[in-house]
Amino acid sequence: MTAIQEMREIDSRFRKSLIRQYYFAEALAVYERFYQPLASTYPPAQQELTDPGRQEDRPPTWVPLVFHCTTEEKIGRIFRDGALQPGNNGTVAFTELPIGELDRMKYRYHGKHQVAIGFPRRYIESLGLTPAWYLKHNPRIAAILRKWEAQDAGDFAALKPFIDLDDDVAPFQEVRTTAPVDIAEAVWLLTTTRDSESLPAIPDIDVFRKKYGPISQSFWHRSHQMGILSEWQFTKLRKDERGIPVEFQFMGEHYWRKMTTRTQELQVTLPAHERGILFEVTNQEKREAFEGPLRFLDVARSIVRTLRESGEDTDVILRYRLMRDILA
Repeated sequence: MTAIQEMREIDSRFRKSLIRQYYFAEALAVYERFYQPLASTYPPAQQELTDPGRQEDRPPTWVPLVFHCTTEEKIGRIFRDGALQPGNNGTVAFTELPIGELDRMKYRYHGKHQVAIGFPRRYIESLGLTPAWYLKHNPRIAAILRKWEAQDAGDFAALKPFIDLDDDVAPFQEVRTTAPVDIAEAVWLLTTTRDSESLPAIPDIDVFRKKYGPISQSFWHRSHQMGILSEWQFTKLRKDERGIPVEFQFMGEHYWRKMTTRTQELQVTLPAHERGILFEVTNQEKREAFEGPLRFLDVARSIVRTLRESGEDTDVILRYRLMRDILA
């Protein structure tokens, strides 16, 4: 690589943030389809599900993101450590609940502020992903496993982290890995806390941003997660004087409107009198800086184009992506 080529490379932290935003946009595009009837998203279903009782059938519960749910008091340490480390049972746990059902996880910790950290499922798969096996209600299998453990600690040791003999929280759809999980691979943070301006508030988020770049954040509430899926998206790409991308933003219509509009009082002549009325006025300069309205798939496609135009091999840096032919 020549010195000139090296100078034209995307900054490594910015590259990581683009990758993170790609996985977020791709996942939300899949969730958007996930919550639609199969007959509107899956071509064979348009012919197979012709009975009126089947036309609202939904896809199987497979999700693009899995979430590690924790309390707010732990999140700063996780950011500083740079990884989710296996706990006392030797694993890091995730839920495969879809985002519309993720609220049920919050009840585990009564009265505590919480954070859910979303990762691409395919990344966690690469670490060795396995569903938890709850055997509280099957004493026969539990007895067989205890006997096996006593006779052969070697092979059973590899299986033990994924077995729970005394509990049953199968509704959480828990999956586990015994490997440390790189926090830089996270793509979405959900929090139960909001600041004075009603924005998501996550302790030590600046630690994450400084090390890894921007990450999407949302208030953890079902109506917010589902509302995101119906919003138009807007993007802004900034390049430096050499034409190298250095900043990329995308946001939903709610926050885009806050950024690009203001409220102004204008005097309106009414039949009986003149009255000041508040209008929403667009800041044209800010509006023109954004591309949109877009769907999440459009955003993901634009990120792929940006990476490829910058000389990046997306088959390598986006190796966990779900859509191989996204620009087809």
